Amino acid sequence: MFKVNHSCYGIPAIAVQELFFLPEVSAIAETPSTILGVINLRGKFLPVMDLYHRLEQARPPFQLTDSMIVLDWQTQRIGIIVNQVDSIQAIAPDQIAANVCGQSKESLPDRLVTGIANVEEGIVTLLNPELLVQHAFIETVFNPNSDFNNGSVNDVLKHPSDSGLYEHFDSQERQILQERTEALRCLIDDEDSSWLLPLAVVGLGGEYFGFGLETVHEFTEIHKITPIPCCPPHIIGNINLRGEIITLININNVVDLPMNGVRLHQQAVVVRLDQRVAGIAVDDIFDVTYIHPSQMTTPPIALHSAKDDYLQGVAPYRDRMMSIINLSKLLNSEALVVNEEV
Repeated sequence: MFKVNHSCYGIPAIAVQELFFLPEVSAIAETPSTILGVINLRGKFLPVMDLYHRLEQARPPFQLTDSMIVLDWQTQRIGIIVNQVDSIQAIAPDQIAANVCGQSKESLPDRLVTGIANVEEGIVTLLNPELLVQHAFIETVFNPNSDFNNGSVNDVLKHPSDSGLYEHFDSQERQILQERTEALRCLIDDEDSSWLLPLAVVGLGGEYFGFGLETVHEFTEIHKITPIPCCPPHIIGNINLRGEIITLININNVVDLPMNGVRLHQQAVVVRLDQRVAGIAVDDIFDVTYIHPSQMTTPPIALHSAKDDYLQGVAPYRDRMMSIINLSKLLNSEALVVNEEV
């Protein structure tokens, strides 16, 4: 499930190969308006469809928080850019109804919209991944298995800045895009790919921290917080996440940072550990990236601090070092346990 222009859409998870935050898209000369361009995804080009145009909607300016979903259908792949990836849900067939025109699901095999579903989050429009992928390749002339460095491909590519998609980004935002693009471009040996460590990169107190994606469930903005009486300072309160009550915690003190005021925490990382769910308040959510274990080093002994108990290591990110936190160990630490005795 994902959002486009504040509307919720769903696509079968079996068709989703991977997803990542928005990179730079290189425009292609003389292509239809439904094709934004291509990206270099580990040495192979990936056509990027303008999903807004395909859905006959106005496309808002891209943001760093936008995501790209890679769809894979019968050896063909495309990328679609969405505002936000929400979650994966199982939707029972009896929850899927005909579309608003009154047509039955069985009468829609050749339509982009295969039906609508009513879930806890609201109405979800279900899309046909096969038609999205087929439409993209009908409108492009490239072989999906072509090498991105092939001369015939490069001859028709434009620089990302030529497309006008990123003119509203400042220099720092453009640098982030370029770093994401470079990370996606790098070829990865099959024997090494399984060892890559996926991380969500967040900002706390002016420093970079990496959270392992195996524990991260989603990202969300912090709006209304309901305080919880008689709790220690690191328990900020509860937030309502689509009907689920999530306890929001401040880990600044645990990772040896000053306990800043709540106003600095604009976003939260929702983490799930076994049956426990919590929200970690952060200042910024920067990226989702992959690092090889060889890039991670142990911190110098001379820099020992309270956060070392939860620190897996440090790795370079942009112009500084990123601290990689063991969320499982941190969330089970005594420093975060609330004494329930009266």
